[in-house]
Formats: sequence, C-alpha cells, structure tokens
Amino acid sequence: MTSAASSRTSRKTFLATVLFLTMLGLGLRFYRLSSQSLWTDEVSSIQIARAPLDEIYQRSLTESNSLPTYFLLLRAVLSDSKDQLEFRARFLSAMAGALSIPVFIGVVCFWRRHRGAALLAGLLLAVNPLHIWYSQETRAYSPMLFFGLLTLLCFELARSSRRHSALLWGLYVVFGLAAIVLHKTGVIFPVACGCWHGLELIRGRQRFNILMVHAPIASAAAVVSLLKSYPPTGGYNRIDSVLEIGYTFMTFAGGYSFGPSLTDIQSYGAQAAVSQHPIQVAVLLAVLLLATLTIGFNFRSLIVGRETSLLVLGIGTVVAYAIASGFPYNIRYALSALFAFLALVSAVLTTEVKPAWTRLSVASLVLVALWADAQWFYSPAYRKGDSRAVAQWLVRNEGRVKSWTVLPSYLGESVEWYLKSYPDVLSSALPPKGDRTTPFPPIPDVLILGRRHHLDQPDRLIANYQSAAREVQANRSFTGFELYVRVPHPTSSKQ
Repeated sequence: MTSAASSRTSRKTFLATVLFLTMLGLGLRFYRLSSQSLWTDEVSSIQIARAPLDEIYQRSLTESNSLPTYFLLLRAVLSDSKDQLEFRARFLSAMAGALSIPVFIGVVCFWRRHRGAALLAGLLLAVNPLHIWYSQETRAYSPMLFFGLLTLLCFELARSSRRHSALLWGLYVVFGLAAIVLHKTGVIFPVACGCWHGLELIRGRQRFNILMVHAPIASAAAVVSLLKSYPPTGGYNRIDSVLEIGYTFMTFAGGYSFGPSLTDIQSYGAQAAVSQHPIQVAVLLAVLLLATLTIGFNFRSLIVGRETSLLVLGIGTVVAYAIASGFPYNIRYALSALFAFLALVSAVLTTEVKPAWTRLSVASLVLVALWADAQWFYSPAYRKGDSRAVAQWLVRNEGRVKSWTVLPSYLGESVEWYLKSYPDVLSSALPPKGDRTTPFPPIPDVLILGRRHHLDQPDRLIANYQSAAREVQANRSFTGFELYVRVPHPTSSKQ
C-alpha cells in the first residue's frame, strides 16, 4: 500500500514538473515576442499567407521553396488584422515551441526509461536559446519540429502498446506526413524511425509486414523530393565562407545569442565575426570539447541509443547536401539534431559516466545557454536587423530625405513593409541597379546597407557614395543596418 502511494506521489511530482517546465518554456518563448522587427523571410511568410488561395501554392514554391502547408496555417492565425502583427505572426511558432517541451520529455522517457533524464532534457530544451529563437520566428521550423517530436513519440508508443497499436501507428503516419509537408527537413524524423525499425527487423524483434507502416511516409517524401527546387540566389551562396556548417556545432551549445551573432557573420563573414568575440568563442569551444570528451569516454554506452543516430542523421544529411550543392546550409536545416544533442547531454548527466568530472560539461552547457538567453534579451547585437526602426527614421526625416536605397536589395522588402502606411516615403525608394551593388549617380539622400558579407566590395561602395555625395554622415545606431546620410549643401537647399 505504501509502495502504491509512493508511486502515485512520484507520478504527481513528475507531472507537476513537466507542467512547470512547459510553462517556463511558454514564458520564455512569448517574452517580448513582438519586440523584434520582422525580417525579410518573415515578411515573405506573411505575404504568402495573405495571398489569394489560388496563388499560395506557386508562391510558396518560388519564394520559400516549400509546400503551402505552413502558410495556410499562418493564414488562419493572421486573419485580416493589422494590430500586433508581429505577435500574431509569431504566435504559431511560439506555441508549437512551448508544446514541444512535454512531448520531448515523453520521447526521452521512452529512450532512457529514466524520469530524471527526461526532465533534465525538458529543462535544457525550455531554456535552449536556439529553440527559443526559432520559436519566435514566422517560419515553419518550430511547427515542423513539434510534429517531428510527435512522430517520435507515437513511434515509441505504438511499439510498446498492443491494445491501441493500430491507432498509434495511424497517428505516427499522420504526424510524420505533417512534419514533412511543413518543411522538407522534417523527413529526418520518420527516416530515423524507419532505420530503428529496420534494425529491429534484422535482429529478429519485428515482423517484416509491420514495416509497411512506413510506406505512406516514404511515398510522400519521394513526391516532395521530386517537386521543383528553387535554390537560393547564386550571388549569396558564400561558398568561400566556413560559416554555417562549422558554426552549427557552436550554435548547438550557445544558440544565435552567444559568440558571433548571425548578424555579425552575415555582415563580416565567419572569420571576422569570430575574431570579434574571442572570449565567448573560447568558452563555446571549451564546452563542446568537454561534451566531446564525455561522449568519447562513454562511447559504447551512448552509441547504442536513439540520440546518437538521430544526431548523425540530422547533421550528416545537411553536411552531405551542402557539400553536394555547394551552398553552406546553416543550423536551421539541422534542427532535428538539436533534440538528439540535448537528450544525449541529459543522458550523460543522469547515468553513470566515466570519469566523473565529465559531468561538468553538462553543467557548462546549461550555464552557457542561460548566459546566451540573458544576452539575447538585453544586447541589440544579437537581434534581428531593425528594419522597423529604419522605416521610422525615414518617416521622421521625410522632409529632408527625398530618396533612399537599400543594399543588398532583398533587405529593402522588410523596410518597405513597415512603410506601407506612408506611401510618400515608400515612393521615394530608389531601386539599386544590382542586387549587391549600385553605381552613382543617381545619388540617393540615404544609402542603407546591411549584411556586408552579401555585398560586392562594401567598403568601395561606401567610398564611391561618399565621393559622389561629397559630404556624408554615418548612422550606425540601428541593429543590422548602416545608414549613410547625404548632407545637403547650401545650393541644394536654396533650390
């Protein structure tokens, strides 16, 4: 009787902790949800979602290289309201990110059969800056990850249940398909499940016919892969950059808010960005070295787990595709591996590991993540480019700014988005002659630059503008943007 009561108390404590971690994750993902400007891809998401229904499919393919599933969901959330648009647009991702925490805890419970490991994994996900970042973005990544986790959970539940196995296998198929049609990288989740199932077949633990449950998902994945692909514009491929694939391993530990920010990397390139943050980069590398040593010392016990295979699939697929395509796809395409990484970390802390000091690696990861989160919320350097503030500056200075140009050209979309209510200011935009550079004349009153690494010889471009405009004032007070303002001369003012 005492044992049964103790078991019930333990279960209640576990469930209460799961609820607390979910609420913690919910708070972090909704905290200042609308404080950052919408960036170019987010604006594109909103425009596609609000397009006529008969245009959404084609626009989702050409402008986002994806199926329209996410944009149809976003369309239902946005409605026609213009109030608190940033909050509405990011609501879907924030909610999916928060709900991922209890599902992830359930997955790790099946993987490790250890409640402590599952709760620690949930804590690591709740405070993980990388997951928070994508939970506050108007893109399909967070919903895709949520359905990917549901795919893993239903797979484990179906294998362990005899009474409701048919229902659970059906849900597994539904959630696996949902992950794939939300974003192509969601295929990693059912692929991992299929590999684990196939391995059990080889070991004689499963009947061959049960593997047919994966057929609908495999068919859908094949159809999605055959859809016409629209790769990123060649001018922005950054083939010479060591940025995204190598940086993936650091961002797993510190997210986009520790060490070189994404803005720094896209503006100055990987090497220059790293050199500006030597201490934080050293901390990240030390933490990852500790984690690597921990895994190395316990390789035999960890290699057999689900975590390792999912980690290898998630990162390995992106690395292989990047090598084959010549485009350095970054961390967002390997987000499925983040769950494996966090689960692996929690397993190391809650199981017997040798030597004992390797547990410090996990404590270091938690501290780095918390440090990164705090830094993200108070340091402008780690935030999205503030196109909203740039647009407001143009409105305030409408009297003396008669023309303005944004480079690279695609960044002009987000600035123009915030100028929709100011047609006079919007009409004064002077389109550049190229995507990455422009000659002078014509000479805009303001030259707005962002992401230097995407520009063609940015310093020379600025020098040419200064030479043509004669006197220029630089304004670097906006996150992610540099403004070069032409100073009017007495002759022009008289005119």
